[in-house]
Amino acid sequence: MARASARARGARRARRARRGRARREAPTQQYRCPTCRAELERFWAFCPDCGRRLSWPDTQKETGVECRYCRWMVSDRFSHCPWCGRDIADRASSPDPLKAPKGFKYHARCDWGCGGGVMYPMRFCPWCGRPQRWRYDDFDNICPRCNRGVDDWMDVCPWCGEDATGQDLIRRALTRARRLLVVARLKDWNYRVLLRPGVSGVTLRTPKVIEIERRYVTGKRRRDEISWNMLTGLILHELGHSFLSHNWSWTRTGRFRRAFGEVRKAYRVADSKWVDLERRGVTTTLPDFVTAYAATHPQEDFAETFRVYVARRGRLRELFAEFGRKRKGVIVFEKFLALHDFVRSLRGWH
Repeated sequence: MARASARARGARRARRARRGRARREAPTQQYRCPTCRAELERFWAFCPDCGRRLSWPDTQKETGVECRYCRWMVSDRFSHCPWCGRDIADRASSPDPLKAPKGFKYHARCDWGCGGGVMYPMRFCPWCGRPQRWRYDDFDNICPRCNRGVDDWMDVCPWCGEDATGQDLIRRALTRARRLLVVARLKDWNYRVLLRPGVSGVTLRTPKVIEIERRYVTGKRRRDEISWNMLTGLILHELGHSFLSHNWSWTRTGRFRRAFGEVRKAYRVADSKWVDLERRGVTTTLPDFVTAYAATHPQEDFAETFRVYVARRGRLRELFAEFGRKRKGVIVFEKFLALHDFVRSLRGWH
C-alpha cells in the first residue's frame, strides 16, 4: 500500500509539472539595434539610443512580402504600405478592407472609417492609405517635434528621429544656464532638461529630470519671438528645485531650516501665479525674500535664491551691496551665505 501511494503521489506531481510547463509563457523575442545593441520595440523607425534608421523586413517569413519602396514587412492583401504610405495595390490585394491579415494583429479600426483594421504602430491605414493617430500611454511623455510617445531616457525619438529631449530647440538658453553654473562653480549633478507639454517643474521621484513647458518655444511662430532671457531664468529656477531635491539631506540641517524654513510643508502654490524670471536683481517689496514669488513656499524661496545666486555668478559682494540699498532683512543675507557655503563644501574648498 505504501509503495502504491508513493507511485500515486509521484504521478500527481508529474501531472502538475506538465500543466505548469503548459501554462508557462513562451519567452518574448528581443529586438536590438544592429549598431549599439540597445533594446528596441518592434516597428520603431529609429534607435532611441544611437539614432540609427531602422528597417523591419520579413526575416521570419511571416507574410513572405515586403514593401518595394521601404522594404518593411507588409501583407499581400494590403492596398497601401502602412509604414511609408505608398500605393502597393496589385491583383493579390483584397478588394474589401480586412480586420487582420496573416502576420498582423488587430488593434483598432481605421480613424477615417474605411472599415479596415490597423495594428499599432502603423502610420497609415493599409486599406485606404490615410494617416493614423495613436495613444502613447505606455511612454513617459511625448516628443516635442512629432507629438508621439517618448521616454525620458531617450535621446532620439523612435518615430521621427529628432532630438527626443527638445534640447536642440532651447540650446541657446541651455548653454547660457550651463555657463552660469560653471562660473558659479556648481558641479554638474547629471541633471537632464526636457522640453515637455504641461507645467514646468521637478518631482521628488525623478529629481534629476527637469521639465520645461514647451509652449514657450513651440508656441512661437518665429525664433526671434522667443524670450531667451526668460527661458534662461526658468531653467535656472527649475535647476534650483533639482539641486535641492538632489541634496535633500541638507534640508534637515539647522542652518538650512533657519534660513529657508521647513520645505516639507504642504505645497499649495497655484501654477498660474506670475513670476518675473527675466529679472536678475532683487525686488524691494518683501524685506525677507529675494523676490515676491519666493514668499509663496520655502521650496520656491530656495529656487529663487538659487536662480539669483547663479545669474549673478555667485558674487556675494555685489549682491550684499544691492541688499543694503534695497533694505533687505538679515535673513536674506543668511540665505545666500548658507547656499554659498554649501556649494563650497560640495566643491571641496578649504
